[in-house]
Amino acid sequence: MKRQLIIGCITTGATIILASIQAIFAPYIFIRAMSVLVIIVNSAALGAFIREMFIIKEKKMKSSE
Repeated sequence: MKRQLIIGCITTGATIILASIQAIFAPYIFIRAMSVLVIIVNSAALGAFIREMFIIKEKKMKSSE
């Protein structure tokens, strides 16, 4: 389970990087706008997921004390 979460985070991070490169070098404004939208949505989703993982980890540590 933990391995799948790490692979998912790496895959999402790679998607963010590739969309950033596409946004920089895209010749059309529409493609740049869509790439920026993908970057924002993926970054927000990844950030929220990682935040929740830290909250769950903290709760587990408090409950074990």
